[in-house]
Amino acid sequence: MRVRFAPSPTGHLHIGSARTALFNFLFAKHQNGTFILRIEDTDIKRSSFEMAEEIINGLKWLNITWDEGPYYQSDNFEKYRKTAFSLLKRKKVYRCFCTPNEIEANKKKNLTWKYDRKCLNLTETEIAKKLEKKVPFILRFFVPEGFTSFNDGIHKKMQINNSEIEDFVILKSDSTPTYHLSVVVDDNEMCITDVIRGDDHISNTFKQILLLNALNFNVPKYFHLPLILGKDKKKLSKRHGETSILEFKKRGYLSETLITYLSQLSWLPGDEKRIFSLDELTKRFKFNKLAKNSPVFDYNKLSFLNSLAIKKKASREIYNILIEDKKFERDFSEFTYEKKIAFIELIKSRMKNLNEMKEKAYIYLKRDFKYNKDDLKGFEFHKNIETPLEKLINEIESLEVFNSENIEKILRICADNNGIKAADLIHPCRFALVLSNISPSIFDLFEFLGKEESIRRIKSFIDYIIKEK
Repeated sequence: MRVRFAPSPTGHLHIGSARTALFNFLFAKHQNGTFILRIEDTDIKRSSFEMAEEIINGLKWLNITWDEGPYYQSDNFEKYRKTAFSLLKRKKVYRCFCTPNEIEANKKKNLTWKYDRKCLNLTETEIAKKLEKKVPFILRFFVPEGFTSFNDGIHKKMQINNSEIEDFVILKSDSTPTYHLSVVVDDNEMCITDVIRGDDHISNTFKQILLLNALNFNVPKYFHLPLILGKDKKKLSKRHGETSILEFKKRGYLSETLITYLSQLSWLPGDEKRIFSLDELTKRFKFNKLAKNSPVFDYNKLSFLNSLAIKKKASREIYNILIEDKKFERDFSEFTYEKKIAFIELIKSRMKNLNEMKEKAYIYLKRDFKYNKDDLKGFEFHKNIETPLEKLINEIESLEVFNSENIEKILRICADNNGIKAADLIHPCRFALVLSNISPSIFDLFEFLGKEESIRRIKSFIDYIIKEK
């Protein structure tokens, strides 16, 4: 069994393409087959090497590896041209001398217009004269009468009346192939047995089967994945925030988050509230479990899964990802490795993405913040809270063993001695330490910061309160 993922380097590796790559990978690995990467760069004007590299790097980030390739179609233009002209000799295709302007004018007159075979019945003499004058031409495939059908692995039997298919172009006037020709030639040469792609390709499949039959090539098995939709039930696009896979990396998502969520778009590998490894997905993957309905991309669910992935991931591995950002690595070079790992351990269970973790690092480790009125909005601290805070500092200073257990004891005693609830002391302490009303356990936070730094931050907050009165 041999499958291929064949992106075009005219754009980024997006969510839909990444899911296609993943399902091809899982399908191949589940059956000990071969997964091929083929870059379909025959559109010379729009394709770029840089975009191809980005696609490859996106796949690498997702840990989707290939057994063969990457192969580039631009290396095979002569092969496609020869195939096209072999079809011309067998009268399966014909020269079309109509100009793009003529075609466009007809389409404007009638939106349902399809090519009228104006050039099909040109005589050999007429063709020879045009060739002598070097009139540009394209090669069009002659669509025969009848029906074309195939059994789709997801949608079951698909059929079309060939009268609905226009005589499509297989070779452009500059002798470069169209998508249909290059795909058919390469799928045959690479012995592709199964084609897995989006269901926006269904109309292409009918044309490609006609070409395959004309060339006496084997027809592979087709699986057309339902398109991914935005919340408005329209095709996922930029207006829904759809972006490249590597952009998700920049936004602080883990690769295992994307892999898990992509697998859930049309398929449910198991518990929706857990992160799956590629190995686990490979063992579970079955095409007969895929849904026909189009899934809706949910950023909230993606964020939820990312929080699970961060919580599950070893802190040292998270640290290695964080320091891929060299500025971040430099900014925190003064802290020991152990201190940075301790920070990640403390905070990771509350993080939705790694960018959020970076922001917290500047507060938790570098105290890179100032108190201000805007941050205090919504907080209601006990009147004259600076007094019990000062007494808490005195108690903290006297602690010989500065750990969360001892800190909790003295804080609760201090609150009781001052006639307030422990919460009335915990909330201002949390704000004083990390400028937030949300954090890990306040007592763990004290221990992480250490005695001197904790006292320094609380004193700074007391000074701010007194100044603002």
